[in-house]
Formats: sequence, C-alpha cells, structure tokens
Amino acid sequence: MFKRGGCDLPGEALCFCIVSLLILIEAPQLVVGDQNDMSGWHLSQKVEANKEISLHSASVPGRPFGRLQEILQSIKLDVEQIIVAASSTDVVFERLAYVADTFGPRFSGTSGLELAIDHIKAEMQRDGLSVTEEPVMVPRWVRGAEQARLVSPRNKTLAMVGLGDSIGTGGKPIVAPVLVVSSFADLALRRNEAAGRIVVFNTPFVSYGETVDYRSGGAAAAAAAGGVAALVRSVTSFSLQTPHAGTTDKASVPAAAITVEDAELLARMQRRGQEPVVELYMEAQTLPDVQSRNLIVEIRGSERPDEVVMFGGHIDSWDITDGAIDDGGGAMITWELSPPAASLSTNSLLSLLRVKASSTCGDVIRLLHSLGLQPRRTVRGVLFVNEENGARGGQQYARDHASEMNRTSIAIETDAGTFTPYGLEFTGTSEARAILEEIGRAFLSEMGLRHVTDSGGGTDVYYTCALGVPCASLSVLDPRESDGPNNPCRDVRPQGVGRPTFGTSAYFWYHHSAADTPDKMSPQQLQQCAASLATWVYAIASLDEILPRGEATVRPQ
Repeated sequence: MFKRGGCDLPGEALCFCIVSLLILIEAPQLVVGDQNDMSGWHLSQKVEANKEISLHSASVPGRPFGRLQEILQSIKLDVEQIIVAASSTDVVFERLAYVADTFGPRFSGTSGLELAIDHIKAEMQRDGLSVTEEPVMVPRWVRGAEQARLVSPRNKTLAMVGLGDSIGTGGKPIVAPVLVVSSFADLALRRNEAAGRIVVFNTPFVSYGETVDYRSGGAAAAAAAGGVAALVRSVTSFSLQTPHAGTTDKASVPAAAITVEDAELLARMQRRGQEPVVELYMEAQTLPDVQSRNLIVEIRGSERPDEVVMFGGHIDSWDITDGAIDDGGGAMITWELSPPAASLSTNSLLSLLRVKASSTCGDVIRLLHSLGLQPRRTVRGVLFVNEENGARGGQQYARDHASEMNRTSIAIETDAGTFTPYGLEFTGTSEARAILEEIGRAFLSEMGLRHVTDSGGGTDVYYTCALGVPCASLSVLDPRESDGPNNPCRDVRPQGVGRPTFGTSAYFWYHHSAADTPDKMSPQQLQQCAASLATWVYAIASLDEILPRGEATVRPQ
C-alpha cells in the first residue's frame, strides 16, 4: 500500500498497472462482444476504427510535442486492440486468485513470498517473456504467538494483530489497566494518568492520511507518557471485528491494533467509571535481514531501447492477509501487460478471432505471443518486494538503475486497488501533464477514464521519482461507486460522488486485514484497469521524446 516518501507515511495510496504495446499473454476468450458482463466494453461502442482523433494540440505547443496529434493518430489501431483484448478475458483475476489462494500471505522474509515469486517467474517464462531477478535485502520481522484479553470487568478475547516492527512483551504477558484516549492531544492532557497503563488510541477514522498517524506513532507517544503498551483502533471506516495490520514506528513498548468494536467497548467502560484491565502477550521480534528479489520483465524498445517507461506494483503482502487488493491486483496487471499482443494489426486481430473458433487456449496464447511487436522505447514492469514493511524493493530499484533516471520517461504505480479506473494521478511539470491530458482525450474519453489529476506516485516508485522522474499512479473509484458484484453496498448504495475519494474509500474496509481476499475483486474492473493504464503507457512510449521534467526537490533516504 502506498506511502509517500517511504513505508507507511500518511497518504498511503496508489500502485500499479502497466503498459501499452503489451497486452494479454493469455486471452482465452478473445472475442468482440459481451464476455463475463464486461459492462459495455464492446468494440463497437468503444472503438471505432474509422473515427478520426480530435485533439486539443494547441495546449502542447512547439517541438518535439507539436506533432502529438500525428503520433496519437498513428497508434490508434494499437490502442483499439489493447481495449478489445483486455475487455475480452478474465485472465488477470484468474492469475490473481491462483496466487492468493495457493500461496496465501506473502510477507517479506517468508517462504510464501519466495514461492509466489518462483511461480510468477516460471509462468512469465512459460509465456515467453524475458524475466530477470534483482536481489533485495529485506527486513525479517516475525509476529510469533500473540493475544489480547480483557480480564476485568469480564473475560473477553480481543481480536488483535501486533503492528509491524513492534517489540514483544518480553516473554510474559503485560497485565495493566487501560487509558483510552481519542487523540495525541487528549493523551497530552491526561499524561499524568498514563504511567503503568496500556494506552488505547480510540481515534475515529477521518481519512487514511489523517488517521494512520496513530498507528505509526501511537507506541512512541504511549511510551513517552509512561505507558507500558499501546493498542490502536484499526485504521478503517468499517469493521466486522476485523483488526488491520500495518507498521509502527520503533518504540520501547509493544503495539498492536484492535478492532473498532473493541476500542469502543473499552471507551464505553471507561466513560461509565469502570476500570478495564487488559492482558497483552506478544512474541514479536526482528531477525537479521534476508535476501529476496524484485522481478523485472521488459520489452526492449525498437528505436530508443535506452529510454524507459517503468511501471509496477508490489507482490508482497502483510502476514495476516492473502493480499488480493493490496497489492495482488496491481502485480497481476504488471504481469498481464507484458509483451505480446498490444500492437496487433487489424489483420492480425481478425486472424486471431478466426483462429479462436477452432483453437485451444494454448493455441491462442502462442498466437498472441507470436504477434507481439516492440514499442519505440523499453517498457519495463517491476514486481517489487517489501513495500509493506520497509520499501526496500523500491529503494533498491532506484539504486540499481540510478544511471537510467535521466532516460526514464515516467514511473507508474497502482496501489489504491484495481477497481473501476478513473484516470491517472500525476506529479510532474504542467507541460507533461498537458501531454497526458491529450492522450486521455484521444483514447479514453468515451469510457470516462481520461482524467489527469494531481499527486501521483507510490511507495515503490517514490525513490525513482525523487530523482526527478515524473510520477503517476492509476486513479480508481471507490468500489461502492460501481454496479459490480464486489460493491459491498450495491443493494443499499447511496448516490455516488463519481470521482476518486481514496482516503475514505471502502478499500480501507479490507486493507491490511484478513478480509483482503480475491472475492473483493471484480474481473471486469481488473481488465478495465489493464486496458486503461496500458493505453496511457503505450502512448507515452510512442512519443518523440521522454516526458519533460523539472528539478527533483527531494532525495530518498
């Protein structure tokens, strides 16, 4: 999950998707029409082969982008085929579900992550892709056995998860009365009551960016006030007794997340004058770093192979979750949008459709692969490791590829869920943004996916973007905005706002919890994300020059 400037900073959001001249390596149902209720993603509605592109090129004056209209017109058929192929299969969901169901949690330093990487690499190679590994040393935090119990005024097990990087309770339980506070300011006012107590931060969810500070800083604040441990209300707007994991700043006292329901229970008891007592036991420990690896899959550019369009997401997850939303969907899209069929000619596509009638799935895959063409620039997909509790994958990529930064056009991440796409969030110059807006108008207006808004980026690409590379991230709608089966409120849905509201999205109902499973995903939305971002990246890779940029204002730590 995205953290600006490093792991778990306020503003977590955004992640990956992928490229352009790269479309489905597997398209078992590539037909023009309504497959799997793709909600109108019909070629006849979305792609009109003879329609001229109408651009507002006056907003991008001068060379080398003065001929932007000509460039975009020249790739129109390729973009059409991207949309057709992506909207005619559910391969992304199938791959995502297989990885999540088979390997489960993929936490840094565990066999689950390494086995998943092995599987993905082998399948990529089976698809005929060029895949390399780049070593990354990752932290090894081990949860161990843990539990929390209310022991007075009654016995009750509290659903909890220790927070990443927390220490343990020293081999024995901590038993202490609690002090429930609503904020850091409230703790400061009641500081004289905190000594010897377990401090409970019962802070209501406002937005992720505002509320996550209590997860990251609660333990240190409790220790500074004399507390013996910290329990933090899970950072979510909705709960069914589901605790949510995440990283805490290192502190001298242990820290865990409890559910919204149990935080409210403790608060009610305290308000009525009762003195709740909690027993907390945690075996959490930090072991020496271990080696993992980023996976790099790329297509070398045909004209400018030393210039790069980079995109990606993270394959790791927290240790209590299968990580379908965060960020299996983004990783699978990165995998999905690799070389083959994005640049099919019209004749190639028609040939493919004819073959479909009598081919097996494997025949179609081989045909798609054989029809792949190279983009002008190198397009590189990265499956990062250790986004969740250290961001080491993103840091290592920036170090390993430092010499390429002045030749990298853009770095794109999608880690806000792969729900209904809306456009791109972008951080860069106004000239570069104008170019992206032209691309959106040209190809994505009819589908409502053309929007370019501010504040693009993500944890994994942060360290690349901090070196001056323009940043972007896939912008998606709250799942409650769709009519898909993964809308948790579809039967009682209020009027939607029609634009991304990431900080308060239902994404956080599942984020970093055991409820982050494949059933929360929509095959249709995954493919829409693939088509949308593939269009953006393909068009960027087709420009005469890399995107214009300004001076870098920050440097990675």
